Amino acid sequence: MRNCLRQAVEFRANFWANVLTNIGWVLALTIFLKLIFKNTTSVAGWTEGEMFLLVGTYSLVRAISDTLFAGNLSDLPNQIRLGTMDFTLLRPVNSQFFVSMRFVALNNLGQLVGAGGLIAYGVAHASVHVSEVSILAYTGLIVCAVVIFYSLSLMAMTLSFWLVRVENLYVALETVTSLARTPIDVFRAFGRGAEFFLTYILPLAFLAALPVKALFGQITSGVITVGFCLAVGLFTLAAAFWSYAVRSYSSASS
Repeated sequence: MRNCLRQAVEFRANFWANVLTNIGWVLALTIFLKLIFKNTTSVAGWTEGEMFLLVGTYSLVRAISDTLFAGNLSDLPNQIRLGTMDFTLLRPVNSQFFVSMRFVALNNLGQLVGAGGLIAYGVAHASVHVSEVSILAYTGLIVCAVVIFYSLSLMAMTLSFWLVRVENLYVALETVTSLARTPIDVFRAFGRGAEFFLTYILPLAFLAALPVKALFGQITSGVITVGFCLAVGLFTLAAAFWSYAVRSYSSASS
């Protein structure tokens, strides 16, 4: 963290350019949502304030992820291909932790600020009472969402131990998870099976839609428990897959 802060201070123009770029993306999302709600009052039953909360929550999850581990995991294929993974495995530290959290992308500050603005706007314009219990449930599901996204990302990038180039897998994962910005109720048009799949099999609903519903007190404690179990289960599976991959790794020099 200290070294990353020093690097950000050393290259200030690059740091502020990235911050402003991230804020610009959030502003573009804001304009897009405002254009939609100039022509309608709701999308699949979600009002303007609720949609801002949904997009803001997804942006918050992605901002935390991009700050902590996204850049590190996307660089994993390069480390394996170039042989620097050998040195990582020799270090006296947990290799999964080191690979995931080596660098902190402080230039995502703009994304965090923008997400906070979207959430604040959504709360102010959503006609739903927010209680202390619902805020606690929302916060807990945000933590679960970050863990779920991390676990999916780690499992995808761990495939680079066997495949030559998998950089595009992370891009594909980002594309798929961007569906979390869409109200889960939209997918009811494809049948109840689609909603079930996106909630419990590929748990995109837990990345944004269900945390927002928890904030409004619209889901049961059972759903919150399922979110916690999914986060723990996927993290355990991802860690086990990583351990298996490391044991199978024969180093770049062999």
